[in-house]
Amino acid sequence: MKKSISMLTILLIMTIPVSFLAAGEAEALMERIDSKQKTDTSWTRMTMRIVPADGGTVREFRVESYGRGDSDSYMVFLEPGSIRGLRILELDNDTRVYFPSTGRIRRITGDGKSGSAGGVGGDFSYEDMGSGSYVEDYRLSMEGEEAGTWIVRGIPADPDSSYTHLLFYVDKQNERVVRTEYFTAEEGHRKTLTYTDYRTVQGVEMPFRMEMTNHIDRQKTIITFEEARYNTGIDDKYFNPNRFYR
Repeated sequence: MKKSISMLTILLIMTIPVSFLAAGEAEALMERIDSKQKTDTSWTRMTMRIVPADGGTVREFRVESYGRGDSDSYMVFLEPGSIRGLRILELDNDTRVYFPSTGRIRRITGDGKSGSAGGVGGDFSYEDMGSGSYVEDYRLSMEGEEAGTWIVRGIPADPDSSYTHLLFYVDKQNERVVRTEYFTAEEGHRKTLTYTDYRTVQGVEMPFRMEMTNHIDRQKTIITFEEARYNTGIDDKYFNPNRFYR
């Protein structure tokens, strides 16, 4: 009896550290990636193209985006003229959208965050476009590896997330996320986001091209960055819920 108990104890001691090590490795890896992309403030100008599955007309939008810390972001649509002035404010996990056509502000909550950001029909949802941190926003664990990449599973910390989990594919050599897969309870693998054209600007590493593929309707949304500035002064009005639309 004593012998079998000792063997069981040894097996437990051998098994438990492995699971903790895997979780620790995942968090350490994603924390290093967070540190390369961390900024106090950010400003970017980008073009967003929505490519329909049927090969129809590609719609194009030009957008400016401001960021503050890990949780606050502000976006304004510059073109086309029909939606110029459309603004999205993400402040402490609270999303507000200003529609210039009506002069009204809509708060996006709960299931609404799974909708297309700004209602323009693209494949990036309000949830996808928000700022954040891998380590703070997900419970992370090592899923495995594949063709030169680590695969990290992330379970959203937000109970209202539309996703059951995400898979982050991290290039082993450069420790960069090159692909993210999004899963929902109803549809399984719903979307895939690929990151390319990584550049380092003012010490901040970021992809200048992101392509989101929707596996349900086969549409694609491509974002390419034209300019980026980091850790420079930003007017507080952009993050003021009473002023961001003025």
